[in-house]
Amino acid sequence: MNIQVTPRGQSVVDMRAFDPDIIGTLFTRVDMSWSRDARAQFVVSQLGDLSLIRSTHSARNSRSRRLGRHIDSDDTAYLFACLPLRGGVRVHHAKGADSARQGDAVGTHHMTLVDSTQEYEIEMADEFDAIWLRIPAQTFRANMPSVADLLGRPIEVGSGIGCLAKQMMCTTLSDEANLNQRCGRLVSQSLLGFLGEVVDETLKNAATGSSRGRRLILGRAKDYIEEHLQDDDLSPATIAAGTGISSRYLSDIFADEGLSPMRWVRQRRLELCRIELERRGGCQQLICEIAYSMGFTNVSSFNRAFKTHFGQSPRELIAKRKLN
Repeated sequence: MNIQVTPRGQSVVDMRAFDPDIIGTLFTRVDMSWSRDARAQFVVSQLGDLSLIRSTHSARNSRSRRLGRHIDSDDTAYLFACLPLRGGVRVHHAKGADSARQGDAVGTHHMTLVDSTQEYEIEMADEFDAIWLRIPAQTFRANMPSVADLLGRPIEVGSGIGCLAKQMMCTTLSDEANLNQRCGRLVSQSLLGFLGEVVDETLKNAATGSSRGRRLILGRAKDYIEEHLQDDDLSPATIAAGTGISSRYLSDIFADEGLSPMRWVRQRRLELCRIELERRGGCQQLICEIAYSMGFTNVSSFNRAFKTHFGQSPRELIAKRKLN
């Protein structure tokens, strides 16, 4: 195994024998099987809290398994978006409504999602080349809570918003050398936005009948929330009125996501506060200014909510960014 850091700041790992510690650092802890003549390379680029990983391998009967003991021993959780460039992949999650269904084959015109908080098995083609976007759990939940129904399924990226997301991932990986840390964080936010739209669009297209109508209304409600996040009087009543539905129906469609309307509002406000703090840095006065601008009226409660959601306080986030 050989590990090096390029002048571009990317980490490059060449591997023959499976090293669980290295794989655990790059992706997450798994058991892996591949042929004795296997060769693999991983190129890692850091974009804020996200990681873009280009993985290529030549290996027969390559499989990785995420088991309960791995999950119990990990203190981090990720969502992975896998974009095959050559060869295919098949992901089977062990939990959920489709647990008995064998994973669908995912080829070069699709991407698929993998959740490290669940047990899964991944089968990869003997000659495989893919881009993986690694997203911390708290980050993807604040941007796209409705991924459970898409885990392991093919997500179309051959046209429309999916194609744009694919192009952005490929372009970012190839041009990452020209991005400073601030630009990298801005690109990561754009990638999350694109991926969130791909997820929403896929769920809308997959829905039928009344469920499709509910997803369209949910999209309208989220659009209204996004446009009014800085309004002090944003409430279930104002969201419902702005969307043209009753407050009860608003609560019902958000309950389908495992959320309440105001919990989603808080998550989006915290996410935008995080983005502003990363972009502007600053002192306690700036933290207060950003908190108040997003509808938080008490800085102490904002700090507590921020630390609960992101695992670090606003001051700790700013200090970490300064060190990087």
